[in-house]
Amino acid sequence: MAYSKNGNQITFTEDNIVDFEYPVDAIFEVDNILVVILKIPNGVYDRRNVFAFDRVGNFLWQIKDVPLYYKGKDCPFVGALINDQNELVLFNWCDTAVIVEPSTGDLVRTYQTK
Repeated sequence: MAYSKNGNQITFTEDNIVDFEYPVDAIFEVDNILVVILKIPNGVYDRRNVFAFDRVGNFLWQIKDVPLYYKGKDCPFVGALINDQNELVLFNWCDTAVIVEPSTGDLVRTYQTK
């Protein structure tokens, strides 16, 4: 998938640039879908910092507000991986792993990480 990242932007093509409020922290490619995690600054409380785009840069979804195992204000998502079952797993600072359907962002299940 062709794209470039620069600070708060992802460029898919010359005329398709996506600007975010915060810097892009990590990008994961899953089944021709680009999953973007934003780096949330200290003192900002944002639990919906994951976005997905198709291979040409069309917006697909933003993570929904999901139930957490630890109840805290500072719970942004900070990482992701593809597990052994080929599922997209997102991790946040509040001991919650969230498995989502990459094409829709729908919640499959959650589990506690600590």
